[in-house]
Amino acid sequence: MPSNMKEKKDTPLEIGEKIIERVSHRKKKRIGEVIFVQEGKTRKLELVQLNSHDLSPLRKGNLELKFFRLPEDRCKRLNEWKFLKKRTFQIGDIIKHSRNGHVRYGKIICFVHPDELYSDSNEKGYNGKDLLECVSVTARNGLPRKIDSTGEVKRFLVGPERSTICEVLPMDKKGGIRIKE
Repeated sequence: MPSNMKEKKDTPLEIGEKIIERVSHRKKKRIGEVIFVQEGKTRKLELVQLNSHDLSPLRKGNLELKFFRLPEDRCKRLNEWKFLKKRTFQIGDIIKHSRNGHVRYGKIICFVHPDELYSDSNEKGYNGKDLLECVSVTARNGLPRKIDSTGEVKRFLVGPERSTICEVLPMDKKGGIRIKE
């Protein structure tokens, strides 16, 4: 296994590596994953074509995978860090909201548009603009819900700023699930 990037750059491509096609700047570059290497005078690689947005395999109209072949000298290793998704808010996540030294924890139950219009974030995922509607929970073992004086579950609505996703630790000998500090 190469220890630094220069050594890795000089090693030949192997099965399972993701590459990007080297072409003139006007053409669209294809991204692929090596599935077969054909040795010979010039090494040729057979690749499965990948979607440039999320690196999932592309399919033809009849639902077959798209394949293409390239000589190794027209391939370059793909920097996968550019394609990693940032963790965003999802329904069911435990968040920590801190403001003016006051910290409260909550479990996201839905996303609400700031103008109270219908938000499609509940179906498609968080869009970055909506407010987070949460059920208030305590940070101790089991993450029990907080209840107000009338017996109703406490809810609060916050924006994405000053809110962070908490890591929840699984149950152990101390008791129920809890938030990692």
